[in-house]
Amino acid sequence: MPDITMAPPRAQLGRNTASQVHASALNGWDGLVDAAHVPEIHALRDTLPCDISRPSIPLAEFVRFSEGVVARARDVAIPWAAGMRFDLGTLGGGLGEPVLGATRVGPALRRLVDLFVVLQDCTEMTLDHEEGMASVSYRILDPDIWPRHHDAMFTLGIVAQIIRRGTRGAWDKVEFAFEAEAHEMRGDIGKVLNAPCSFGGDTNQIRFPAAMLDLALPVERPSNDLSQVNRAIVERRRATPLVERLAQVVWRDMNCRPIEQERIAREIGMSSRTMRRKLADEGSSFQEVLDECRMRQALFEFRTRPDLSIAEIALRLGYAEHSNFTRAFHRWSGVSPQAWRARMAKTAH
Repeated sequence: MPDITMAPPRAQLGRNTASQVHASALNGWDGLVDAAHVPEIHALRDTLPCDISRPSIPLAEFVRFSEGVVARARDVAIPWAAGMRFDLGTLGGGLGEPVLGATRVGPALRRLVDLFVVLQDCTEMTLDHEEGMASVSYRILDPDIWPRHHDAMFTLGIVAQIIRRGTRGAWDKVEFAFEAEAHEMRGDIGKVLNAPCSFGGDTNQIRFPAAMLDLALPVERPSNDLSQVNRAIVERRRATPLVERLAQVVWRDMNCRPIEQERIAREIGMSSRTMRRKLADEGSSFQEVLDECRMRQALFEFRTRPDLSIAEIALRLGYAEHSNFTRAFHRWSGVSPQAWRARMAKTAH
């Protein structure tokens, strides 16, 4: 029998490079972290890749760093405080100036959301407005990165910093949601945030009255020059292999909408025929990417949602029949999803 304590090999996704985060994410932690207890911040800075245009660190390493900070310091407030004190102007090595130059909360948040594709790989950040409430949602799409609870605290802290600048510190009718369960957060998050919180969701989110989007921000140098940010976004998308771009869309849409090849090709900016040809040039196909995304997401679901049945997980992955999922998983891993989940439960205890 195959060793199901090990994940099957990643046939296509991530074969060239792991997800990265811009090194500016390390800003804001100094003064909050005791280097004697959490030396990773210095180790990460000392081993940055020699890419001056985009100095980056592995996203998984940064997430482990944020988890380690809380575990070692036993202080769940540190990532939140790091986000709240983060210098927005240093985002992406200076690309954050348009965020600081926005004169109202809404445009500042929109610019942050648009910029995030440059700052962090395989991640979704959205700004939505519905029924009198606005929300900023954030989640890492890469299902191999878990736990990632305090990375979410750090990022939502950056978002909250912008909102609080507009409200001058007022914090009324704001609420939070997190992917993690309450007991996984290692502390009383509601007390840290001074706001109601819910847990065990599909994303990490801050919700607030939509009227706050129109609040004025104290700005020293107003700016609407987005040319540098737009160039960086275009360059980043061009530099990302099509296989990786496709996988991010699949993970984003899974459990939300049908995974349709034509629609996804249009979103990526090409015809489905061109997408198939370019995928073939990269040694892959749409179906291969979809299958691997589903299987890796299945492992994530097993790990984070032990209460769901195999049929429920199959539905979340986009299978109309759970028997189709069972056969696909067995082809991919050599064992049934039931056997894989049972071994995971056994090793967890």
